[in-house]
Amino acid sequence: MDYKKLINDHLDRQTDKTPVAVALLAGLAIGAALGILFAPGSGSETRNLISDKTKDLTDSAKDKLHSYKEKLKNSADHLADAAKDKYQTYGQKIQHHADGLADLKDRTVETVKSKFSDAKEELSDKAHEIKKDIENA
Repeated sequence: MDYKKLINDHLDRQTDKTPVAVALLAGLAIGAALGILFAPGSGSETRNLISDKTKDLTDSAKDKLHSYKEKLKNSADHLADAAKDKYQTYGQKIQHHADGLADLKDRTVETVKSKFSDAKEELSDKAHEIKKDIENA
């Protein structure tokens, strides 16, 4: 049986490679720990070595966490600035269109007032004409 082919076929079917990565990292950690434990050194040297490596890994993890926090903060700031710019741009466009609508409303009101005034004058003139026609008849 071709185990290599079976393993590759199984891995190709999986889209999530996380379990493989975790298994690889766990194997590396176990191998390193066993290597240190069986190293030809005294117990205190081995404990100091394990302690130093643990501190190094902790410091490295803290540095990476800090780095990721900074990247995340910078990305959030960038997104906030972009959103603020879009908000201001759209706000300006809306204000511009609102001003245009207000001007259109004012012109429409003035036109209606003018037409109403003209109609009132014309009606008044017609009323005077009818009144004169009635008086003359």
